[in-house]
Amino acid sequence: MQECPYGEKCYRKNPIHFGEYSHAHLDAIYAKGFKANSNEYDIPGKYSSELINIQLKLLEKVFPQLGTKDAKPKPAAAAKATPSAPKPAPAATAKPAKKEPPAATPMTPSTSRGSDSDQASSNDSSNLAKKQRLNERNIRDYIPVVVEKGRMAGKLERAAPYNMFLTAITDSKPTHQEPLSVTLQEILDESLGEIESSVQINFMIDIGWLLGHYYFAGILDKPLLVLYGDESPDLLGIGKFKPQVTAIKVNMPTPFATSHTKMMLLGYADGSMRVVISTANLYEDDWHNRTQGLWISPRLPALPEGADTAAGESPTGFKQDLMLYLVEYKVSQLQPWIARIRKSDFSAVNVFFIGSVPGGHRESPVRGHPWGCARLGSLLAKHAAPVDDRIPVVCQSSSIGSLGANVQAWIQQDFVNNLRKDSTPVGRLRQLPPFKMIYPSFGNVSRSHDGMLGGGCLPYGKNTNDKQPWLKAHLQQWKSGDRHRSQAMPHIKSYTRFNLEEQCVYWFVLTSANLSKAAWGSFNKNSQIQPCLRIANYEAGVLFLPRFVTGEETFPLGNARNGVPAFPLPYDVPLTPYGPDDTPFLMDYLHG
Repeated sequence: MQECPYGEKCYRKNPIHFGEYSHAHLDAIYAKGFKANSNEYDIPGKYSSELINIQLKLLEKVFPQLGTKDAKPKPAAAAKATPSAPKPAPAATAKPAKKEPPAATPMTPSTSRGSDSDQASSNDSSNLAKKQRLNERNIRDYIPVVVEKGRMAGKLERAAPYNMFLTAITDSKPTHQEPLSVTLQEILDESLGEIESSVQINFMIDIGWLLGHYYFAGILDKPLLVLYGDESPDLLGIGKFKPQVTAIKVNMPTPFATSHTKMMLLGYADGSMRVVISTANLYEDDWHNRTQGLWISPRLPALPEGADTAAGESPTGFKQDLMLYLVEYKVSQLQPWIARIRKSDFSAVNVFFIGSVPGGHRESPVRGHPWGCARLGSLLAKHAAPVDDRIPVVCQSSSIGSLGANVQAWIQQDFVNNLRKDSTPVGRLRQLPPFKMIYPSFGNVSRSHDGMLGGGCLPYGKNTNDKQPWLKAHLQQWKSGDRHRSQAMPHIKSYTRFNLEEQCVYWFVLTSANLSKAAWGSFNKNSQIQPCLRIANYEAGVLFLPRFVTGEETFPLGNARNGVPAFPLPYDVPLTPYGPDDTPFLMDYLHG
């Protein structure tokens, strides 16, 4: 069995993980059994007894010991444990633990560790404990939050007009029943349609974990196209084991660029389809105790045969923008999906697609600015209601890039200068609005469900932070008590402007894009040529503008207004600024 790369720092609480990876420190404690005349394990003082006890209970469930506790049988991994725990994976990359594919079929709940596991049982009962098939598969042993099947269509209907959800948090029970919480199983639920094929575009993908979800959704044998950004050995040869899966690594033009988009395309047997825009990577940790956001489109029916090629467009132009974005990948396997989108009716979509693609981009007479912060700015200039210049631009993301020596360098000059735009007639003298940035403090993370390891999704480092000390004056705490997620660290990314006095939201963006030049783009500073926006990453998000979603000038904040539900912000307002002693959480804390 493969060693967990997090070693003694492993904080997982999911049986799936412990069925796939060994942990020398846990195996040693488990093998010793209970303390004399006690029902408690002998846990060394250097460990968190609460966390270790939870993990040992999972080991008891996944690999039950034979005989009584007093017999203290020794697990196979403990019997051949290495002298020291494996070196943790570099925290700055926040990589998931990779699941090891068996020789024949990779990690799905319908297969075990290898075809020889039954044969091994005759030789070593401990090996049986580690390699047993677990034929009687229980979804609750693999997925922590399970919602009754068949109800997602109703939940999505009740989420109108915003269709925006946060992922359920394993350790926050109120989120399991929250109307605007969602699980991956629900997104794949048959009440939304019978999935005949799908596309998953994401940065980090644990294919074993993902196929486990497909198995429980009953769609494991359906064609799946995967476009991924982060290196994944498991995906390189997946087609040999699962011929229905096609995995393609997205090639980037520069080594520092990232294919960071999180998107799903779901095709249904009746010819309709659905689009999901997400902030969550496709691996266990991102759907466990992290706050993530998703927008789920309405069902998009197929257009009648012979329909005009321009038919079925959204009032927001979402269909055209999505096709133009997918073309930028230059992946031939996406062509049938682009054709399917072209032949689908997107008229019910009420949000704008906001994408970023690598390269240098200039404004054109037809589309204006096509990508990044400039695209967002051009849409706000056309469609956003006038906003008082004193209303701040509020940003929130799970990482922060190198923003320059002062707030003017990029934040004000490029980013806020676009996000401040509205439909106020040109000519009136305007001021730059305040800039606020929600980012978890050290205290926020230390009090999270997973303690300091809850910061594993926040790859902001000391080197970058030291170069921009001005940022602290703009930082706000992560608080989400109203949504029961103050202890669920945010991997969601969002940008908005709201007015607390008038209790309204002017617009809102949900996106994969962190606050960085690579994600949103930066303009060249050569005044002798036409401005060019340089973008490094692929990113995807949606823009909620009231005129298209509710037909009004603003969204209600806090309470419903004239029958229109309040916009579901992912955090509490008013915001809570950092105090004098607060510091942003830095990934370096996990190295210490």
